Amino acid sequence: MTARTFMRSAVSALVLAPALVSAHHSVPVNFDQTRSVTIAGVLTEAKWINPHSHWRVDVTNADGSVVEWLIEFGAKNTMVRAGFPMERFMPGDRVEVTGYPGRRDRAVLLREVVHHGERLNPEMRPRAGSSAN
Repeated sequence: MTARTFMRSAVSALVLAPALVSAHHSVPVNFDQTRSVTIAGVLTEAKWINPHSHWRVDVTNADGSVVEWLIEFGAKNTMVRAGFPMERFMPGDRVEVTGYPGRRDRAVLLREVVHHGERLNPEMRPRAGSSAN
């Protein structure tokens, strides 16, 4: 491979990479924004990472069976800039999550969480009916 061919390939990869990455994280493809779902359970994992942070929440069904849900939301750096209190969430905490249902089973895109009686959202903007923080 010549140096010129290598440079063209490298430049092409750099130009196309952002489009490929953003395409695979499309909210409308992965979540149904025409509906809302609310689940309540115990936080088992909190990962504050890029490109998307997520929680795993164990939800107990009416029949006593426990199923794991994946809660997705913004990147760690986005959550920090928004002032989302990440340090408050620990495994074992009870949470009630409302958000857009995933197009795959047991996944939710976080819109609001109730934690220790406080309503929070990933953008840290007050929601109608929320208590003052």
